[in-house]
Amino acid sequence: MRYIEETLKTPVAFECDVLVCGGGTAGFVAALAAARNGAKTILVERFNAIGGSLTNGAGPIHSFFNVFKPFPGVEKKQVIEGIPQEIVERMMARNASYGHLEMERGGDYDSVITLIDWEVYKDVAFQMLEEDGVKVLLHTMVVGATTEDGAITGVIIENKSGRQVIAAKVVVDCTGDADVAYYAGANVVKTHSQTAVGFPFSMANVDMRKYTDYAEEHGLIYQLITGDKGSETDDTIRIGVQLGKDPAFHDFMEKNHMWGPLGFSFHENYYTYINGCTKRDVDATNAEAVSEAEIELRHQAMTWAQMMKDNLPGFEKAFVSWTPNCIGVRATRIVECEHEMTVEEICNCQRFEDEVMLYGFMDLAPKLMIKNGGYYGIPYGCFVPKKVDGLLVAGRLITSDFSAHMSTRNTGSCMAQGQAVGTAAALAATEGVKPRDLDVQKLRAVLKEQKVFLG
Repeated sequence: MRYIEETLKTPVAFECDVLVCGGGTAGFVAALAAARNGAKTILVERFNAIGGSLTNGAGPIHSFFNVFKPFPGVEKKQVIEGIPQEIVERMMARNASYGHLEMERGGDYDSVITLIDWEVYKDVAFQMLEEDGVKVLLHTMVVGATTEDGAITGVIIENKSGRQVIAAKVVVDCTGDADVAYYAGANVVKTHSQTAVGFPFSMANVDMRKYTDYAEEHGLIYQLITGDKGSETDDTIRIGVQLGKDPAFHDFMEKNHMWGPLGFSFHENYYTYINGCTKRDVDATNAEAVSEAEIELRHQAMTWAQMMKDNLPGFEKAFVSWTPNCIGVRATRIVECEHEMTVEEICNCQRFEDEVMLYGFMDLAPKLMIKNGGYYGIPYGCFVPKKVDGLLVAGRLITSDFSAHMSTRNTGSCMAQGQAVGTAAALAATEGVKPRDLDVQKLRAVLKEQKVFLG
């Protein structure tokens, strides 16, 4: 490999109390929480809108509630509240969310799901950030970190203004790929070989009633929610179909390790979310691997869509109306933190004295369940890297065990993580202490005051 040498003089363009890197599911909430707790906050996002996986292929929010339906007598309990619940209420006020919907079928996987209109969500997110005084930098990549005596002091960014530094008292890494932690020298492990990447898409002009009836008649439905969508004919909201059992699709889906599709329909005759395209063992921190996966999965999705048009009732006039701006990634780098969640802790509803959130969903259900429809705590140490000071992490970059990660990485969890770390970052910055030295009981008290459910 050839190298060139560069001499760089990079300007410090911004200074703040809390810098949140990544405006996705966790980062958006973290920025709001930091600002609301008195910190001068900057949010950096690589795309053109806020939302991350939540608006780019994660589908429903899993989950504000425990999985209670498989356990007769177990109480339905909302365990994610605070800012995430406020976001849902803001969306409902814009007629852009149905709120929390109970499953009619498939309740042993998730008993309650929450749907949002992605485009309205992006606007609501910007409104909320503006209201709380968060400075947002879009189209901005994290390309490095500045450190001093084992602590991060800032982040190097690149965008249309060139190469710059944002200096911060506390940095929150919500990049998904642990870019900040990696550049700052934290210990990370790669876990992409345990998971797959995906490429969901949308189709318009789908007669959802004909499609649902066909799937019902052939015994293909495994998840279902119906409800009032303002339509006289279309009431399908959530639908999971084992399309691989249909002879027209079996060989193609088996060859490509595809599943489902599992999706939802937010508007009349619009198949908003079709999830099932997949590719295994993709290192999404490798540009060539990502490029190859993007191309292959786009071919896969378009072929699948055409097969639906050719073979499924209701798709006769359908067309692909949306594809994501990047592949959906479940795991890449995981940061070594002060506490590492185990699947035993999750499934046995472990609670902790320093827990800063509770959660009750497992993406491997019903094969692997959280005991008796309960919920578990995530301690503050899960967000504190062992090696680097001045840094907190949240989102899919915690929890290296595959089965445990299949719970903590989900959208509801990431939203709650965001409020915990954003609040912690603000307290640490304003008090002038390292995040690892923060009084966690004080943090918990503040979170409770701000409507976070801690039991």
